[in-house]
Amino acid sequence: MRIAVDENEVQWQELADRRSADLIVPGATPAHGGLVLGVAVYTAESYGPLQVHDDQEAVYCVSGKGMIRIGEEEFEIQPGRAFYIGRGVAHATRRTGPEPVKVVYVHAPD
Repeated sequence: MRIAVDENEVQWQELADRRSADLIVPGATPAHGGLVLGVAVYTAESYGPLQVHDDQEAVYCVSGKGMIRIGEEEFEIQPGRAFYIGRGVAHATRRTGPEPVKVVYVHAPD
């Protein structure tokens, strides 16, 4: 099992609006209880398909500027801002600036 994980050494999932990689996951690291930590880079200027998860999620923006939709609300996302997304709440992110929006996310069971 790995204790340290480098985002440059894992396989990224490529989607129409973003690319993402789960870094800390049960089975590949000592993480347990459903804890997942990952990184996503949003490149699209429009929202992609809404995401809905069976667990709760926290998102922290590390670079770029954009908008994040959580349920029926929209918020500006920029470096230093964090967001909580409850279980079953639809959400999506898009960039509004010239650079992609890069976030770190954590999924955890209730």
